[in-house]
Amino acid sequence: LRKGEILGFFGLMGAGRTELLETIFGLNAGKSTYTLSVEGANTVVKSPKDAIAKGIAFVTEDRKKEGLVLGMDISENISLTQLAGFDLLNTVTESGIAKRFIKSLKIKTPSEKEKCQNLSGGNQQKVVLAKWMVTNPKILFLDEPTRGIDINAKKEIYDLIKEMAKTGLSVVLVSSEIPEILTLSDRILVMADGKINAAFSAREATEDLLLKAAI
Repeated sequence: LRKGEILGFFGLMGAGRTELLETIFGLNAGKSTYTLSVEGANTVVKSPKDAIAKGIAFVTEDRKKEGLVLGMDISENISLTQLAGFDLLNTVTESGIAKRFIKSLKIKTPSEKEKCQNLSGGNQQKVVLAKWMVTNPKILFLDEPTRGIDINAKKEIYDLIKEMAKTGLSVVLVSSEIPEILTLSDRILVMADGKINAAFSAREATEDLLLKAAI
């Protein structure tokens, strides 16, 4: 994975794409072994806390169950990655951070105190992105980042991902939507039965080639 690159992972259900991201993020500690190097330095990730400390962020597939606390407001959700144990952020600081990301990510909301359960799917996903961007990551894992959102919001998310990559953020994108993979990725790896089965540059990749490699 190169600096500023969007590396796409395509595969059919059960190919192992999500499990790969979860493992690198430290969610399967003790069940797997792997070698990870970040910016040339060998890195050990034993937990999500380690991953975050190494500059890795993970936007999970199910934003409602794993990405957000729906009953909490936007500012509270964005601050979640800044908390240690049962610490609480200063309300003024929390609000200021939220306002900054509401503006930069164009989150449509009356205020930072709006409950996340009242937002559209696209705006909920932007809050999840903001929650991770506040950690100033080097690497961003995106698992099905536009699942369940409308086409206009989807385009906005695409634009945000491209802009993030332009700033030097390295992105690993998992998607089961071939048009999404082809639109966003600089390189594409295809997984099947838990293994990387093929690799394509954005220029050479086609829907037919991806499907054949996935099967």
